Amino acid sequence: MKIKFRFSFAAVLVIPLYLTFLAFHTDIAQASDDAYDVKVPESKLAEVKALKNVVASNKKSLSEAKAIYTGKGTCFNCHGEKGRGDGELASSFEPPPRNFTLSGWQKVRSDGELFYVITNGTESGMPGFGDMLSDEEKWSLINYIREFGKSKSLASRK
Repeated sequence: MKIKFRFSFAAVLVIPLYLTFLAFHTDIAQASDDAYDVKVPESKLAEVKALKNVVASNKKSLSEAKAIYTGKGTCFNCHGEKGRGDGELASSFEPPPRNFTLSGWQKVRSDGELFYVITNGTESGMPGFGDMLSDEEKWSLINYIREFGKSKSLASRK
């Protein structure tokens, strides 16, 4: 009888705590979605991962990149002003646009992979900006996107 009581007590306490933990940790909750899928063809992945960002991340380049994100690049329309994948057009995509605030996703994607996707787009709806943005603008934009995944980042600012 005691064992049964302890098991029931543990189940009543542990399961709700675990579900609450999952609800508050979006990296874990969203990991089952499209969040970590590689968008670069396997045949190009090694080459793309070797690409290095040539633009320094500083106040000036981030300011210029923000202007691209909210203007010329039109990124905010899908990815949202704070990079959460909740822009005005987001509901028209399946899967939804990338949530740049996921720190887990930020850790597993290289700058080269982001450069490739910005340049060529994806099969799931992201258009390619190869002809619209210069290489320098794309690298700056990647620095800006990286800011969304940092604590006290662009995503948390009002």
